Amino acid sequence: MVSIENIKIVLINIESNTERVKRQFSPPFGILVAASVLRKQNIDVSIKHIIEDDKIENTLFSICQGAFAVGFSTMTSSNLLPTIRATKYVKSLGLYTFWGGIHATLLPELSLKEPSLDAVLRGEAESNLYQFVLWRLGKIDSNSVKGLCFKKNIGDIIVSDIPLPVAENELSFHSFDLLDLTAYYEKDNLDSNKKNFIDKKMLPYMTSKGCNKKCTFCYNSVVNKCIWRGYQIDKVFSEMDWLIDNHGIEGWLFYDDNFFVNSNRAWQIIERYKMSSFIEIDLMKLSTEFIDRAKKANIDKLFIGIESGSDEVLKNIKKGITSKLIREKVEMCSKHNMNIELSFMMLFPNESVDDLRKTFDLVDELSLYDNVSIAGPKIYNPYPGTSMYNDLLMSGWSVPATNEEWSKFERNISPSETGFNLTDKHLELLKSRGLV
Repeated sequence: MVSIENIKIVLINIESNTERVKRQFSPPFGILVAASVLRKQNIDVSIKHIIEDDKIENTLFSICQGAFAVGFSTMTSSNLLPTIRATKYVKSLGLYTFWGGIHATLLPELSLKEPSLDAVLRGEAESNLYQFVLWRLGKIDSNSVKGLCFKKNIGDIIVSDIPLPVAENELSFHSFDLLDLTAYYEKDNLDSNKKNFIDKKMLPYMTSKGCNKKCTFCYNSVVNKCIWRGYQIDKVFSEMDWLIDNHGIEGWLFYDDNFFVNSNRAWQIIERYKMSSFIEIDLMKLSTEFIDRAKKANIDKLFIGIESGSDEVLKNIKKGITSKLIREKVEMCSKHNMNIELSFMMLFPNESVDDLRKTFDLVDELSLYDNVSIAGPKIYNPYPGTSMYNDLLMSGWSVPATNEEWSKFERNISPSETGFNLTDKHLELLKSRGLV
């Protein structure tokens, strides 16, 4: 019988070979955490973050030799296509394959219709990855593995619920030492012409999981149940110190979904280092006092999800802000010389032509500020289980039937490819903006 001391688990994140991926190349936080879960149990684990190229099969063959199981991180995007191809190749080597991540968590049954895929683990690695290994070793039964979905017989797929988010004290950490991090902070300044670009060795990093906001379009409401949790602060400090000492990091791109949920904790991190930082923040947290403190702590730029210029849409998506408040906060940031990047979305279910026009008008208005850069408007992506997804279904939208069809749903999808119920007036307005 195979023993736990003699097995190797391989965890892989694969991305499409595009300029957007190269520009936004970030550490694969999901498998970095998953690796730590296994290492705590003294399980041999290898991780690989790959941009697909013509040598990918050689790479996969090299890293997967002798693996007990090979796991892939999935996100509903074009990256799903190379992940499917890689899964097929790994399966052809006779290895056991499984998927985790957002796509597999939200669409486990569809994921398992991929013939080369053996199992899906829904939710967070802390809740089930070690138990999954024990199940594969025959030490526990499948009912003891939360979120486990698998093929029991031909045509028989067993699906279990998404596990609840693990408690803060159960969160694992990032196995940064298993990766070459150079590619994440040395990107040949691909964004150097971007407005308010921060020209330093900046590393994407996460200090927390989830978000406590209840935006109706966001997968956080399904996967994390709108629960925010912060990693243990001493471990955050330990990781950041290690990254500075070993990689000469000069600043941080904090990728937390909502960094300032616990303001005292957030300031404790920021003011300990006082390094250049780019942080996502809730618009409602902004004040003159916040900006003054942020500038003293070397926060260079704030990322704020605005989403829409229509008060009706903002109400429907439960954003908790208004167009009037947006203008006031942006003006305040301008007066205090705080750089901000504002993210917008479009083509929400039931978004009228007037709603869409208000978003474009607000984007044009705010773009005139020297301290403002704009991300988007990016097209709404449907996430099963969210209330907005149900609204989309009610509009008559046809659900993609395969993983390959779902792979086209990412922020830069063409409006004509979405299958959304757009009127001629929607298309006319989009055409006037050069978007179709």
